[in-house]
Amino acid sequence: MKIKIWSLIAAPLALTAATAFAADGGIHVDQVGYLRNHQKVAMVSAEVEDDANFRLVDVSTGDTVFTGKLSESKYDEMSGENIREADFSAFNKSGTYRLWVGGLESYEFKIGDNVYAVAAVQNLRSYTLSRCNNPLSDSITGLVIKKGHPQDTRAILYFSDELNTKGERFDMSGGWYDAGDYGKYTTTAAIAAAELMLAYEANPSHFTRGQLFFPKGVKAEGKLPDLLSEVKYELDWVQKMQRADGSTFHKVAGTQWPGFDISPDTDTQDRYIYNTCSAATAMYGAALAIAARVYKPFDDAYAQKLLANSMRVWEYLERMPAPVYRTDEGHDGGSGPYDDTNDIQERVWLAAELFKTTGDKVYENYLKRQSIMTEKPGFFSWDDTLALAQYTYATTKNADRIFQTRVKTAFLRYADEIADQIAADGYHCALTKNEYTWASTKNTLTKGDILLMANQISPKTEYVEGALDQIHYLFGRNALNRSFMTGAGANPPEHPHNRIHESTGAYVPGLIVGGPNFVSGGDPDQTKYLESGNIPPAKAYLDVLSSWSTNEYAIDYNAAASYALSWFTKADKNMTAEQLKLKRAYPPIIKN
Repeated sequence: MKIKIWSLIAAPLALTAATAFAADGGIHVDQVGYLRNHQKVAMVSAEVEDDANFRLVDVSTGDTVFTGKLSESKYDEMSGENIREADFSAFNKSGTYRLWVGGLESYEFKIGDNVYAVAAVQNLRSYTLSRCNNPLSDSITGLVIKKGHPQDTRAILYFSDELNTKGERFDMSGGWYDAGDYGKYTTTAAIAAAELMLAYEANPSHFTRGQLFFPKGVKAEGKLPDLLSEVKYELDWVQKMQRADGSTFHKVAGTQWPGFDISPDTDTQDRYIYNTCSAATAMYGAALAIAARVYKPFDDAYAQKLLANSMRVWEYLERMPAPVYRTDEGHDGGSGPYDDTNDIQERVWLAAELFKTTGDKVYENYLKRQSIMTEKPGFFSWDDTLALAQYTYATTKNADRIFQTRVKTAFLRYADEIADQIAADGYHCALTKNEYTWASTKNTLTKGDILLMANQISPKTEYVEGALDQIHYLFGRNALNRSFMTGAGANPPEHPHNRIHESTGAYVPGLIVGGPNFVSGGDPDQTKYLESGNIPPAKAYLDVLSSWSTNEYAIDYNAAASYALSWFTKADKNMTAEQLKLKRAYPPIIKN
């Protein structure tokens, strides 16, 4: 059976009658909405008169409720457009609105105190709907999975070393599928789970029981909030990846990429355990050290187990001072490499989390010997967690004040650079030209997360509003007028690179896709698109199933959004499952 992929370049989409209103592309708004007591700005790229005004129209009445003058035009290098701003921050009445400039009309959006509540829950629910080895029947999305990859209970070791022999079998069941494929990786498991738990630490009141409307086949554990119950499913799996010497296996996957018509139920190829990677091991240890803090009030015995496993990682890394990344022929045949060969950023993150959890000066003394701790970081990712190490140490009580001040200074200097970049960008996006890479949406959300972390160290309005700007970017206030979260806004991705989505026919909301990729990691569609003309960095995106470098989701992308959304969202005890259901249909893939 061949799969024909609809392309936005090759042909118009055959949408149903439920397709959303098509706004004029020259007005760019956050299609989900704006918070009442924060800045509210839209961008206008359409050519309009120099003295043009804008007006805000109440959708329910048709009345104009606010008018204003557009800002002066400003050239935006990333989009190749001249941008003017429509600032309606002074208007704070809750409701649903559209923006008009002359005869041009925007997508509709809400203004309110909790406009991101539904998107935040959909974002978190996507983890549950990405569970491996767990039967799912979800009445909200229609997703049904009988039991994906039962063969994971007897996964086969792909290599031999001093600890294990090729062909040994291990129970590697559980955990989340990493992305659009069916692999499970220690690397992204660690950073995604860590960021979700850091979101909980920063704002525990946001996370409640019953919040995620678990589908049939999933039960909340004990007295845990739904988020921690879901994260525990991942932590329980990733602990199976830890080896007798304290290290971890790197990934579990098949030898070949499954077709898009292959569901988790029908992918019957053997599943293998691949590689070892010291950077991934250190990240795993850091995530467990966080978990030991977070789960302690709920289950002390579980927390102690997590901490013991984290300390085993520390002991292993002390014995292995050089980075480890094992390769074997064919080990990437059906899975991604996550080939991090420089592990110092991950080692310091582990030490910082262990110090914060235990207070043991052994870990702080290690940090004080590492000059990298006082260097300017970049945004954190699966291959560079320095910023997380600095944030954790900067917020640890009983730290050495002089050294902690130096670490804070390095972290805050980077936060200020991010804020400056946002102010300079035509769409208030945090990305520089070389950051429009594979996973650019995650990159900009992560920079927003860093601003929120910086705000916890040294509060600044610029940090909070800058982080909120990245949410506006996510939900459509960008050069493409495109929301980069499935199901969110009037113009979200319709063809995400996701095998569960395509093989089951269920459109899962809440998935963050990669976004514009101007620099690296091109797939054939993206490469052809860039070669077709002078494509600006902020527009190097395709809503095409086969464009894995722009339109795939991953669990670490979602975690970056989860942190930010939880900051700007209140738990809604009155939310219903009906509110989470999508109000429009999406075109299915055509199979013949």
